[in-house]
Amino acid sequence: MQTLKNTVSDLTVRYPLQKLSDKEKILFVDIETTGLSPDNSIIYMIGCGYIKNDSCRTIQFFADKPEDEEEILYSFYNFVLKFNTLVTFNGNKFDIPFLAARMDRYDIPLNFNNYSGVDIYKRIRPYRSLFNLPDLKQKTVESFLDIERDDEKSGSELIKVYMQYAEKPAEYELNLLLGHNFYDITGMMKIISMLSYSDAFNEPIRAEKAVKNNYKDYNGQIRSELIIEFSYPTPVPKPVSAGFSDCYLMLGGNRGKLRIAMYTGSLKYFYPNYMDYYYLPEEDRAVHKSVGAYVDKEHRQQAKASNCYTRKKGVFLPQWAEIVTPVFYENYRDNTMYFELSESIRNDPEVFTRYAGHVMEIIMKES
Repeated sequence: MQTLKNTVSDLTVRYPLQKLSDKEKILFVDIETTGLSPDNSIIYMIGCGYIKNDSCRTIQFFADKPEDEEEILYSFYNFVLKFNTLVTFNGNKFDIPFLAARMDRYDIPLNFNNYSGVDIYKRIRPYRSLFNLPDLKQKTVESFLDIERDDEKSGSELIKVYMQYAEKPAEYELNLLLGHNFYDITGMMKIISMLSYSDAFNEPIRAEKAVKNNYKDYNGQIRSELIIEFSYPTPVPKPVSAGFSDCYLMLGGNRGKLRIAMYTGSLKYFYPNYMDYYYLPEEDRAVHKSVGAYVDKEHRQQAKASNCYTRKKGVFLPQWAEIVTPVFYENYRDNTMYFELSESIRNDPEVFTRYAGHVMEIIMKES
C-alpha cells in the first residue's frame, strides 16, 4: 500500500465552503474500483481533497495489489474521522454505497450516516438545461468551466492498467492511475462552484428593478415584455440562460434577468361558486343571483363552471400557480393563468421577488 500526499498551490476553491460546513471539516472523496459492483470488485484507490491552513491538499490511499484493499480502507477510515462533510460527484449512487459495502466486508465501523453529504452531480442535475451540455459527466462539467486536465484514460480503461500494474508494477502505469484520480479530486474542488447555480434557485433572491420594454416579435409585431433584474448571494462561475414559453432567464455573476412577455387585452376571472351565479349569454358574463334575479329568465341561465366569469381589460403577466391574486384566464381549464399588472403591484418589490422566483422555477421545470 502507498499513501501519497500533495499540496496543490495553484488550486483555489471558488465557492464559499462555509455554506456547507467548517471548510477544514469538508472532505472531497473519489474512489477507483475494478468494476461496478462491490460484490465482485474491489477498491484499489481512495483519493481525498481537503483544505488545511487555507491551502488545498490531496491524499491518495493506493493498493499496490488487490490484497491491500483492507489496508487502504482502514487508512481512509482513520483519516475521515476528523471530517464531518463528504463531497462527491455522483457519490450518492456509486462511491458512498461502494465504500460502505466494502467496509462491511472487513467489519470496519464507518457509519456514513454520521456525515453530511454533498453530491455535486445530484445538486446540479435539476438545472442541466442551463448548461446546454450533452451530459453531466465530471469531465464534461470541467470542460464547461474551461478546466483542462492532462488525462489519457477513463476510469473504466484504467481497470486493465491497474491489473497490469498489480501483476508487474511499473512507474508508467502507476502515474496513469494516480494522475487520473488526482485530476478527479482536484476537478471536484474546482467544479464545486457549480453549486452556485443551485443556490441561485434555492436561496432568497431580491428583485431590484422591473421595467416594461417594447420589442418586435418574429412577425414584426410590436409586443411588450416585463424585464425583472434581481440579485442572489452566490455568484455563478459562468453566464447561462434558459427559456420556456415567452419567458427567458439569464444568470451571470450574482445578478439575473428575466424577460416575460406581457398580455394586453381582455381576460376572464372565474367565480369559484358557480351555483350562486347566472350566466348572461348576450353580455357574455356571469352575475350573482342576487342581481340576476332582476334579469328576464329568457336572458339568463344557470351558470356553469366554464362560463361563470367576468371579463377584465388590462395588462397581465403569466403565472403557473396562484402567486399573485386575483387570477385570470384566457379560457377555462388553461394551465397558464395571469395576474393584472396593476399600479399597486408595479410599486411592490416583494411581489416581483416572489414572482421572479416562481418564473425561474417554471423555466427549470419545463425547459
